[in-house]
Amino acid sequence: MSAPYLEVRSLRKRFGEDEVLKGISVRLDRGECLVLLGPSGCGKTTLLNIISGGLEADAGEVRCDGEALDVPSEGRFVPVRRRGFAMVFQEFSLWPHMTVAENVAFGLRMRGLARHEREDRTMRALERVRMEAFANRWPGELSGGQQQRVAIARALVVRPRLLLLDEPLSALDARLREALKDEIAALLREEGITAVYVTHDQAEAFAVGDRVALMNGGRIEQIGPPEALYREPATRFVASFIGTSTLVPVRAEGGLAHWPGGHATPLPPGASGAGPFHFLLRREAVHVEARNGKPPLTEDGTVVLPAICRRERFLGDRYEVLAELDGELWLRGFGRGRIAAGEPVNVRFSMEDVRCLAD
Repeated sequence: MSAPYLEVRSLRKRFGEDEVLKGISVRLDRGECLVLLGPSGCGKTTLLNIISGGLEADAGEVRCDGEALDVPSEGRFVPVRRRGFAMVFQEFSLWPHMTVAENVAFGLRMRGLARHEREDRTMRALERVRMEAFANRWPGELSGGQQQRVAIARALVVRPRLLLLDEPLSALDARLREALKDEIAALLREEGITAVYVTHDQAEAFAVGDRVALMNGGRIEQIGPPEALYREPATRFVASFIGTSTLVPVRAEGGLAHWPGGHATPLPPGASGAGPFHFLLRREAVHVEARNGKPPLTEDGTVVLPAICRRERFLGDRYEVLAELDGELWLRGFGRGRIAAGEPVNVRFSMEDVRCLAD
């Protein structure tokens, strides 16, 4: 295995009595974007700040391209200004008394580059974020999305060893976030930039990241490509945080899975042992239809269970339905037509689409 470009090993950080990072380890290849995803308070921003040099670790190691940046056991700590990294924050942090071009060129001026080189690199960076026409504007004349594009250009123009992005889209409205996340993803891949990106938004993480590290309580619950976290969650936390789904507690007996309310279904492919288990049913795998009087049945790996529609929501191309089974279980699924609250329904799914998570 080749040496990683960025390596974080057994990282720990405590604030008073609160241990925020509990032995975090992660490796990042050159040109890869790793997204740190998780709920508020999980430790993702603390981890980013230690990588950047804004905080010192209590224990562990941070190395980039073979250089030790933070190794407490050796008394080694390289400050922010000497790491050669660049940071993009959720606040745009542009200097209001400088033009767009002056904001972008500031880091180059601090590095002593000649004027003609500063101007050339500044315009190329602005072109990459489609802001070259605004070079002589003031930050106050720009929209939020335009200001964040300028902040990204300012980070890229210095050609950082590593680009760090801390919730860069959280200050924008939903429509701008949707557009800009795709632009950032394309920019990182086209330029081959090595990046660590922090967000709490799953759609953003999946659009931008080559790999996603889902954090919880100071630890990494699972790390891998977005598809792996979605299709093969390693824990109940991953299953509940990623996507919209239902976790059903079941027990295995006699080769069947026994659900709350007395239902019994086959075990999904690959399931073994007596459990107890939780079945993961993704919303898109559950089809809800008005009950037409025929008795529910199970055949060819397809399960049909009787339920009552408790709530429906129109999503444009389909309806999301919340169905209640026997007063003990609620399943989310999709229906093709409108179903009124209180109407009897059948919920239908294939056991091929069920994931089994051991308790």
